[in-house]
Amino acid sequence: MSTPGCRENAGPRVLKPPTQKMWKSQVSAARQWLIEAMQRLGYGRIKHLLIINHEPVVDPPPKICPRRKLTGPRYCPGEIPSGDFILKEHVVNLFDELDTMDNGVMAIDVRDGLPCDITHE
Repeated sequence: MSTPGCRENAGPRVLKPPTQKMWKSQVSAARQWLIEAMQRLGYGRIKHLLIINHEPVVDPPPKICPRRKLTGPRYCPGEIPSGDFILKEHVVNLFDELDTMDNGVMAIDVRDGLPCDITHE
């Protein structure tokens, strides 16, 4: 029995490291909003994020579910950069995943302000 949305007998998808640096200013306003939402969240989950034509939809906004660690150091984001900066590999990989989706809904697990896991809902 197969699970909907899963590929049977498919090995893990290996992402190649980006060959070129990607800057925040190079992505759409909706993707910039998503970067900033993840930075503000720190730890938690972004649920019910609608994707249409490879782009996140911010209106209506997805559900932001903060998570708080009970042990270990707590997340203190410090100042969120307001200018242009090079996107980290985690974010570039997320955007590569968006580029493979035409339309759908996803959830993103966020750690230290960066996407770490996604689930197609």
